[in-house]
Amino acid sequence: MRHTLCAICDTDQWDRPLYPEALGDGAFTSDRFSARRMPDRVHYRMVQCGHCGLVRSDPVLDEAQLGELYAASRLTYQHEAGFAGETYAHYLRELLPLVPGKNRLLEIGCGSGFFLERALDMGFAEVSGVEPSRNAVEAAPPRVRGSIRNDSFRGGLFPDDSFDMVCGFQVFDHLANPNETLQACCRLLRPGGVILLIHHDVSAWTNRLLGERSPVIDVEHVYLYDRHTMARLLAKNGFQELRVFSVRNRYPIYYWTSLAPLPRSLKTRFVPKLRDSRLGRATVAWNAGNLGIVGSFKPVKT
Repeated sequence: MRHTLCAICDTDQWDRPLYPEALGDGAFTSDRFSARRMPDRVHYRMVQCGHCGLVRSDPVLDEAQLGELYAASRLTYQHEAGFAGETYAHYLRELLPLVPGKNRLLEIGCGSGFFLERALDMGFAEVSGVEPSRNAVEAAPPRVRGSIRNDSFRGGLFPDDSFDMVCGFQVFDHLANPNETLQACCRLLRPGGVILLIHHDVSAWTNRLLGERSPVIDVEHVYLYDRHTMARLLAKNGFQELRVFSVRNRYPIYYWTSLAPLPRSLKTRFVPKLRDSRLGRATVAWNAGNLGIVGSFKPVKT
């Protein structure tokens, strides 16, 4: 385990406790680090910076062990990926006028490449993805599989000034070193290039209402952001904020039910039955507690 600092203030001097550790035996398994699993209320000790408001886990598993868990994680959301892909594609379409070109797009944590295919359909000449899960990359369709690097994202994977756009969907909360990630993105983006991030909003009414019972309080999440802390982090790393917005997600009722703060024993029995029913497969769209932020990278002239 390693100690963490506020990623904005670079200190722990303003820390105030939010929730005590709830790990227990078996907290660190590849199944628990598989995306979109049913929430189980397993989490690190959670703190909040009293100066900037950023929420984080402390301490957390070291990066080498985290990398091994994500590499061994399984793709468990094949059906839900279609709905997520449509949501992300919707916001990409809205933002295309802000993108300097449609030559190359990079997605960090691309899973099986379901969004990369949609980016190609929207006219991007070339797409690339980085995904640590071996199982997810193996499940990628042939159209994009060769464009995915089975690795954890870091600087040096691609040449500088390679991309017009970098995207990350439901991955930024998982990153142990968000400043290093954003700085690497700056180097990869061409001047005027755009970054699009969508992830949890810890200050959304749903998450504030549920508190520790919220699905975002999870062992996979190292940092949790809201509109203000995310904007400050982008500015700290050289991005100009272009837009911050609430995200409207559409998923089947059975998936929303799996996220609800109900007893796990009840959901284990009930959700599979919903999945097999017409009612459970019906879709509902609402603002469930996610945010999107768009930033532009403009290098400082020297």
